[in-house]
Amino acid sequence: MLDLQLDLVSGGGRRAALETALRSAIRSGRLVGGGAIPSSRSLACDLGISRSTVVAAYEQLIAEGYLHSEHGSATRVAALATAPTPTPEIDLFGPTPLHDFRPGEPDGSSFPRSRWLRSVRRALTDAPDSALGYADPRGVIELRAALADHLGRTRTVDADRSSIRVLGGFGAALGFLAETFQRRGITRVAVEDPMLPLHTHILRTVGLTTVPIPIDDEGIDVDRLRSADVGAAIVTPAHQYPTTVTMSAARRNELIGWATDSGAWLVEDDYDGEFRYDRRPIGSLQGLNPDRVIYAGTVSKSLSPALRIGWLIVPEALRNDLLRTTGVRGGPSAIDQLALADFLERGELDRHIRTMRTTYRRRNHALRQMLDDEAPWLDVSGGAAGLHLMATLSNRDLDESKVLAAADASSVGLLGLETHHRSSAAGNGFAIGFSRPAEHHFPTALERLADVFRSFR
Repeated sequence: MLDLQLDLVSGGGRRAALETALRSAIRSGRLVGGGAIPSSRSLACDLGISRSTVVAAYEQLIAEGYLHSEHGSATRVAALATAPTPTPEIDLFGPTPLHDFRPGEPDGSSFPRSRWLRSVRRALTDAPDSALGYADPRGVIELRAALADHLGRTRTVDADRSSIRVLGGFGAALGFLAETFQRRGITRVAVEDPMLPLHTHILRTVGLTTVPIPIDDEGIDVDRLRSADVGAAIVTPAHQYPTTVTMSAARRNELIGWATDSGAWLVEDDYDGEFRYDRRPIGSLQGLNPDRVIYAGTVSKSLSPALRIGWLIVPEALRNDLLRTTGVRGGPSAIDQLALADFLERGELDRHIRTMRTTYRRRNHALRQMLDDEAPWLDVSGGAAGLHLMATLSNRDLDESKVLAAADASSVGLLGLETHHRSSAAGNGFAIGFSRPAEHHFPTALERLADVFRSFR
């Protein structure tokens, strides 16, 4: 028998160390399929361990399929045990810039950890044993009841617990809605142009055709919508992304009229409607016609995207179809849902949003002031609501790609507008978020962004 050069790492016991060393040798290809390995007596002698330890390790690896043994013959490496080809892990998000002004996330350092932990503890303490089984696929009833009260009070949503479906964020909800539309024979869905590219990707992945409809200074162009031959439209009336437009009252009524007359569905993405700085937040579109509008919200901007909790307020005509689509696939952790229910009922979310509204208002003002001083070649819009500004290039000799390259070289995260446009002329500018940097780091990050823009004056 050939000697085995095995390194038994200390800790966890000799048997576990031997199993780990043999698995590693087989996976790496150092022990090839079909090759004999030493007898248990021989290996025990070589390693200075008991034979019973080696026998137990061999038996475990035989059970797992790494080794093969037949009576009267040597134990061998299983024929199918070959060294796998290493597959590099895909980096979905890329490196995180040191000074991050990309929109889409709140300040992670602002998460109310201690208050959330208290809600988790109360939820676990008060929950009956039955709450720790498989959760209601519509969402736990405690959270649906708390959301109905919260959304009615803060977003003028017409909802009760029977109309609410709790899902794993807006992306998951949009995918399930797309499947539901497809089941009902809808193949074409209108999307705002420009818009977040990810949402178009989700709809197309399901098999739907997306029809881009331009945005003007009052919102989506309803005249273009009427001629689009679509069965649904995805809209962001409170704060359009990335243009920052708030849909006018007249346009809201016009849009509701189109949906009512055509029998189409409206999906209202209320992604950051809680954050308004000049007056009370604009109420929901859903409140104007709950029978045609599907309202979508999350805690991704108000608390954290890590919670993966979102919800739909679903018209009665769609509820059973959506439930058949989601089945048990869509729900986040029942424990997290119970914690959020407690967080809502105790007014903690209201208090947190008020605090962050003050913080983000101050950041909003500081960012606008810096842009006015250091980037006169940018036309800035927005500021009354949301967590980002839109800045378009007024200097046609300057391309957004040059600015993005300079920002990247300085580890400043900046997002260009070009990828957000579907059919109209591509944008030339940036969606500049002000919510991501930690509070203590924001002044430094803003100065680094100013340095980038200052270099193009």
